[in-house]
Amino acid sequence: MRYPPPALIIVCLLLNACANSSSQTEADSTSSAASAPRPLPDAGAMIKRMITQGGCKDFTAEMRMVAEDESGKRDQVEFRIQRKYSAGRASTFLTVLSPREDADKALLAIERADQPTQAFSYLPGLKKLAKFGSDRQLGFHGAKVTVQEMLAMELSQYTHTNGERVNADGESLVRVEFKERDDRNLAFPRIVGFFREQDQMPARFELFDSRNEAQKIVKIEQIRTIQNRQTVTQVAIDDLQQKLKIKVETRNIVYDRGLSGKIFTEDHLKNFINDAARKLDQ
Repeated sequence: MRYPPPALIIVCLLLNACANSSSQTEADSTSSAASAPRPLPDAGAMIKRMITQGGCKDFTAEMRMVAEDESGKRDQVEFRIQRKYSAGRASTFLTVLSPREDADKALLAIERADQPTQAFSYLPGLKKLAKFGSDRQLGFHGAKVTVQEMLAMELSQYTHTNGERVNADGESLVRVEFKERDDRNLAFPRIVGFFREQDQMPARFELFDSRNEAQKIVKIEQIRTIQNRQTVTQVAIDDLQQKLKIKVETRNIVYDRGLSGKIFTEDHLKNFINDAARKLDQ
């Protein structure tokens, strides 16, 4: 039997070695690509979608809030929110639907991206327009809720991180930290938000005061598709300071009704409250 020349054996070994090395390199490259972390969702896009309610022009929502204290006592209030969006501005008109004795309570709020939010109410007995900021607490039958919370936390008034991936209860979340812009008079200078990575919808928010102490934990319990828009319809709030459990439910919402800008004016606020006060006195 004739054997191949030694030189040919060496060449074959080298070729084989090169082939194995190449295959291993490709395998390592493939493995490396497979193990490389997938890119995070765009935090700015997630937040903008939430701030603008999916890019709608306006909406009208009827909502219910139920507060339960440690003893199990429950109080309930129903209210209507009308909200209109325009360039660099969001206007909100909030009115109480029930209980009836609070029907003369209303709030007008104007949010601008470049300055603190301005909120107004009206005292018909004194004929006085009351003006306050986002940190003002409003009393709602057993619960104190800030203007900022009623305006869906005003996330446009914060700077935010690009987010980081975390896991909670087997679910991949994007953790985003929000820091108050200068001089915005917010109730919560710092917020930590968690968004589900799979659909980029909000999951939970942790609200901190000026001492960096946790005040409230807000959990998004239900999101439904309404008029082709992802809509938060149930929220649970754990109020750590007041020791309350608060449930907020969106009972009805209609988008893009073409709300008139006249609704979001001081004159409309005064007229609405005066009319409601007269009806209560009858």
